Amino acid sequence: MRRPVTSEEGAAEERRLHHEKWVWGGRLPSESLRRLRGSNVLGLLSFDSDLVHTLDAVGPETQRTVSLLAARRACEEAGLTDVLWVARALTALTEGRPLPPPFDDRARMWETLRADLPVQGRPVLRAIPPERAPYCPPDMGNDGVVVVQPSITPCVGGETSPPHFALPAVLAAADTAPLRAALDAVWHALHTYGEHCPRLLREIWSACVEHVG
Repeated sequence: MRRPVTSEEGAAEERRLHHEKWVWGGRLPSESLRRLRGSNVLGLLSFDSDLVHTLDAVGPETQRTVSLLAARRACEEAGLTDVLWVARALTALTEGRPLPPPFDDRARMWETLRADLPVQGRPVLRAIPPERAPYCPPDMGNDGVVVVQPSITPCVGGETSPPHFALPAVLAAADTAPLRAALDAVWHALHTYGEHCPRLLREIWSACVEHVG
C-alpha cells in the first residue's frame, strides 16, 4: 500500500511543477522532451518555446523535414553549399544515407574547414534571445504573496563564425532520433544566422504549418 502524500510533499511537488512549467515557456513538457539528453533543447527554449513544443507535436516526418531544412539553410547562410564536401553531406542527408567524410570524424571535419580558407566567411553578431521576465515562484506559506527571484544575467553580444555552427547543424540533422535532430539542427542554424535568426525561425514555422496542414 502506497504511503499517503503529506501536505509538505504536495506543496513541494506543486512548486516543482510551477517552476518546470515556467522553464518550458508556460506549459509542461511531454515525456519525449523530458527524456532528451545531450541536446540543445533548453537553449532553443530561450528563443522560441512555442516552436519547441510544436516540433515535439508534429511527428517524425515533419521533424526530419525541419532538420534537413535547418541544415541546408545554415550551410547557405555560411556560404558552404558550393563547397564540394559540404554539398555531398547535404545530398546524403536528403537521401537518408550516412554522412560522408570528413563528417564521419569531427576532428577531421574541423581540420578540413580550417584548410579550406575561402569558406571561412565573415563573422556575424551573436544571436540574443528575447528578454524574459524573471521567475516568480508562488510562496505557499505567505498567503499567496509572490516572491520574485533575481533574473538570470543576460546574454552578452559579440561576433560568431557562421561555418562553425553550420557544420554542427549538418551533424545534428543526421541524428537517428528525429525530434533531437530537429531541435539541435534548428539551434545550430539559429546561431549560424546570428542576429538574423528571426528570418530562419519564420521559415521553420512555415515548414511546420505547411506539413501539419
